[in-house]
Amino acid sequence: MPLVAAALLLIGSLGTAGTASATLTYDPAMPMILHNVTPEDLWANKNGVCTGHFTHVIRNVLGVSNATNYLNAAQHCGLKAILYFSSTVSGGTIYPSRVAPLVNAVKNHPALFGYLTVKEPSWVGISASEIRTMYHAFHAADPNHPVVALFGDIPHFGYTANPYTALMADIVMVDWYPVETGNGGRALTGTSYVAGTPTFFRRVRDVVAARTPGTPVWLMVQTFKYLTPTYHKKQRPGQSLLYRQVREGFTYLGADGLSFHTWTNASYNVDQRRDPTMVSWMNTLAAQIQAGTFQ
Repeated sequence: MPLVAAALLLIGSLGTAGTASATLTYDPAMPMILHNVTPEDLWANKNGVCTGHFTHVIRNVLGVSNATNYLNAAQHCGLKAILYFSSTVSGGTIYPSRVAPLVNAVKNHPALFGYLTVKEPSWVGISASEIRTMYHAFHAADPNHPVVALFGDIPHFGYTANPYTALMADIVMVDWYPVETGNGGRALTGTSYVAGTPTFFRRVRDVVAARTPGTPVWLMVQTFKYLTPTYHKKQRPGQSLLYRQVREGFTYLGADGLSFHTWTNASYNVDQRRDPTMVSWMNTLAAQIQAGTFQ
């Protein structure tokens, strides 16, 4: 994902340096979400997705049949599903008229948790009014399930470049992928960590609290490796950096849920599906949170 390089300092870090040491406050019952697990992997319990400590899945779905099949797979796996109907958004264009027929076909499925309306709207040019239009379209079709909106570009969250207001989401999700290769993400090897997390996370927390008090905030954390960009190449986190991301989410963002990005992406060098060790770390982390022992 793109980052605002000019505003960031990059520091080399292989451990938990720079994180707060105070006792963490979090809800052990918070959602533990997997992003982009295929229905085939849900049916097969790949890497233990169904028998671990995960609670939800998020998935792009193309239409009614695809959505129903995915909900059936999630139900088989014992997970709740958040659906992103990809035909309702294309690049920077929204299609709210397409929402109701899709929602009406799935809104009574027992595995449905809710809907994801937009992904990183500031990067693709979806405006504040368009985000609110999508929120209204989903709630008009189904007032009984929550609407999630995923925001990237968190250094600008709440500003004109990346607006946030009321009537955009029942749950705010933000992504922040700070683990990069050496030399500020320019190298093919090495590890550095993007500075600025406390400042950016506090701003997200404070903006949401001021404009939509009580709205949950979920954090999507990095688990992948992606070496294609010229700048901000992403390095696979080790266990300590996976845990650091989560600690910072609790300490500065006040995260109410965690999503792990991403289960499968063929463009990445490493994803969770190809990395069972990472999935085991994620599962251990989720178990510690649920037991109330994560620190």
